Amino acid sequence: MQNEITIRPIYADTDAEGVVYYARYLEWLEKGRTEYLRDAGYTVNQLKQDGVLFAVRNVNLDYLQPGRYDDDLRVRTSVVESKGSRIVFAQQVVNAYTEQVLVSGQILLITLAVDTFKPRRVPEDLSAYLLKNLRILSAERSVK
Repeated sequence: MQNEITIRPIYADTDAEGVVYYARYLEWLEKGRTEYLRDAGYTVNQLKQDGVLFAVRNVNLDYLQPGRYDDDLRVRTSVVESKGSRIVFAQQVVNAYTEQVLVSGQILLITLAVDTFKPRRVPEDLSAYLLKNLRILSAERSVK
């Protein structure tokens, strides 16, 4: 499963030249991951009530082209790994009109227990959903 959300940078998202500030992409990528989970039937609040928190462990991004004020951008999110307490998201920010990739990378999340902040396994039902979609994604890639 791939999720896609729309972002249109406002003036506060940019520098004096109208170029999107690099750290703003991190916020947009988080929105993409949040909506990916929501599309899967989970909310961050629900998972927290079930005793699960997410912590970003690693961010690896390539800034390839600048986004600009008022561009129509798409944040694309998919999961490429789910194992133990780890979930690896592959994400891109793409210009909707040109399909040019502006930012691309992977974000590693660790699931933590709410009460101890120690790593815990991804909840079984969420893990099953992610693994099912990983198999579908792998099958689609092998056909291409």
